[in-house]
Amino acid sequence: METRDKLLILIVGAWIVAAVYFKITTDRMFSRMDEIEEEQVTHIQQVNSEFRGDLRTLNLQFIGRGKHMRRAQEDIKDNTQLINHVTDSLSRRIETVQLNLEAHSRSADTRFRGVGDDIKAQEERFSSFRRLSNRQLGDLDQRLTTAEKDIVNLNERVPPKEEEGKE
Repeated sequence: METRDKLLILIVGAWIVAAVYFKITTDRMFSRMDEIEEEQVTHIQQVNSEFRGDLRTLNLQFIGRGKHMRRAQEDIKDNTQLINHVTDSLSRRIETVQLNLEAHSRSADTRFRGVGDDIKAQEERFSSFRRLSNRQLGDLDQRLTTAEKDIVNLNERVPPKEEEGKE
């Protein structure tokens, strides 16, 4: 055997080894692909069943939430009507109170002016009374002084009784 034949046998042997290696590797890849495909099918079935269950639960929850939403919308409408009614009622009452306060203010101003006028009138009366009282007191002092002078003059004119009896 020549070297050429030995080299060809070596090359053919390497090809056979490479072919066996590729065959084993591809068989492993195909078996792994089969396993992945089986896992994918079971996973898809599991996900679909969970999704259907969750979808059913969500649909039931949304149906319940829809009822709650309608009830909340009705409550909002009712509350809005109540707020409008109370607002109207309060605004009427506020206007009534405001009118009453204005009337009371006018009445109080009128009364205060009347009281002020009464105070001025009383001050004038008191001043007049004081002047009159001072005049009367002055007149009484003058009369008293005149009476005292008259008494002194009378005493001077009339001799005392004791002296009359001695004489």
